Amino acid sequence: MIDLTSGDWTALLRTPDLRLVGVEFGRLRFDRPFRLAKPDPSRANFYLVRKGGAWFRAQGGKAIFLPTGSVVGVEGRSHEWLDSSQLHPAERGARHGNADFAGALPVEIFTGSIDRSVAVLQRLPWGSIVIPARAEPYASLIAKAVEMLECLDEGSSSERGVARRLAEIIMLQIVGYARERLLKANLAFGSIQHDEYLLRAMTTFLATPGKRWTVADLAASAGLSRAAFAQRFRCAFGEPPMATINRFRMLQASEILADSSASISVIAEQIGFGSSAALVRAFKRQFGQTPGCWRRSCRLENAPLQTR
Repeated sequence: MIDLTSGDWTALLRTPDLRLVGVEFGRLRFDRPFRLAKPDPSRANFYLVRKGGAWFRAQGGKAIFLPTGSVVGVEGRSHEWLDSSQLHPAERGARHGNADFAGALPVEIFTGSIDRSVAVLQRLPWGSIVIPARAEPYASLIAKAVEMLECLDEGSSSERGVARRLAEIIMLQIVGYARERLLKANLAFGSIQHDEYLLRAMTTFLATPGKRWTVADLAASAGLSRAAFAQRFRCAFGEPPMATINRFRMLQASEILADSSASISVIAEQIGFGSSAALVRAFKRQFGQTPGCWRRSCRLENAPLQTR
């Protein structure tokens, strides 16, 4: 999932190239209860959970459990890694149906960081991007890049250039996931990448998706009149603004259903959709099944294989 609670997505949508400097790598390993805070505001970080699973929390956000294969990109704001013993039981249960993840130890996490001045994520002032292990091809490509990084001789000057290029590949995959995540909602961002008005409106919406947005609100964020914004939006997307917004909300709902045990009413509030009944109706129209059926099918798909 992508943390859409704050930030400006314009940089991610328009990044043409990367030239990273000051790249550093490291490894974290924990075989007992832990809590590791990363307060350095001068660095942007990315992580890959290589073994086990751990909880991740960006500044001002909720803790998210990340199993093996998960990737995180977070820019220069404080964040922390911790095991389940460091969480309040209510917080852990609210996110994962009271499941106990204490057995995820030992944990191994590959870390990388770059100078924030060249970080793609610097326009996300409080946010982070989480790429689930099942998000292909992004998670697999990042994992392969990390495998290559771990094979390099850190003391070799010639291989430091290779390491920098691999770090750029990792960051480009994070950006690619963000773009693909938006396109999944059928948002024709390709047609508005150079339209400052529509970019401003859509990135403002993405920063606070739980707000009860109206066309007038979107128009105000774009700096246009309601009529001018609606016409401009329809020309770019081929439909009225709220139709696109609601389709994106359904995509958000599908991800929350797959990754948590939150109730329908809680999800409706999180995505700014209104009542749970309205969410159920809209979800069934878009995906052809109820939210409950969607959640069950996702759990069956991700369930571990049973050996005989």
